[in-house]
Order: sequence, then structure tokens, then C-alpha cells
Amino acid sequence: MQEKVFNVQGMKCKHCVMSVTEAVEDLDGVESVSVDLEKKTATVKFNDFVSEADIINAIKEEGFQAS
Repeated sequence: MQEKVFNVQGMKCKHCVMSVTEAVEDLDGVESVSVDLEKKTATVKFNDFVSEADIINAIKEEGFQAS
């Protein structure tokens, strides 16, 4: 199991947090997601079934920048 903190730009409200959280949670291999609006981060615990690129792409598909 890996844990990584992703920087997420463009979030402005709790709805944004919910969108990012749900998008990442829907990926196979993600165990947990914690999105922090103030820090503009998403901490994700995931296994080998999902890659960092998959997580970044899921966030980008919601309209946010991620790295």
C-alpha cells in the first residue's frame, strides 16, 4: 500500500472537495482519500491496481489541476 499527497489547484469550496474525493474514491485500488481545502491537497492511500497518473487524471477530469 502506498500513500501520496497530491497538490490540487482550483478548489474553492466544499463541493470541489466532494468532487475530487468521489472521483478518486471511484478508482479501483484506492483505499482512502482525504482532501484538504485549505492546504489544497489530496492524500491518497492506494495499491498497485491504480497508478499516480490514474489519480491525477481523475482529478483533472473534474476540472482541477493536480501534481
